Amino acid sequence: MVRNLLPAAMVGAMALATAPLAAESEASDAALAHVALNVADIGRSEEYYGAVLGFTRIWQYPPDSETPIEIGLAAPGGGAGLVLARLNDEPLPEGKGRYGRVIVNTANAEALAARAEAAGSKPRFVTIPGDNPPTIVFFRDPDGYEIELYEAPTQE
Repeated sequence: MVRNLLPAAMVGAMALATAPLAAESEASDAALAHVALNVADIGRSEEYYGAVLGFTRIWQYPPDSETPIEIGLAAPGGGAGLVLARLNDEPLPEGKGRYGRVIVNTANAEALAARAEAAGSKPRFVTIPGDNPPTIVFFRDPDGYEIELYEAPTQE
């Protein structure tokens, strides 16, 4: 696995993106419920997310169908779920992975990256300068969607 140096501008942008909003006038009860991805093969994607990240199926639609058009997966650590959808037989749009990514918090990015590599992905570690940086790893799922693993810096 190759480690790349992230430019200082990206570090600043990431710090701003992960910092809490200042001076909110009202508290929000909004919480991310699911991330939904259109995939080429629900079974293949379910197997991939199960093998690499430990996600498990908790629902499907239609409920009694042998060929569901959507399935809901839960992460082992809780938090937002992942919905895999296959709505028709048309090809997926070209470049579908360019408009977003799935971000996964983890306490062991290297172990998950190894599992992703074993499942056929090519993990790319990002190195952030500093004494106690987070571990960040990017790779793509079988449909080309980008997955980001984020392991917070160790507590000192």
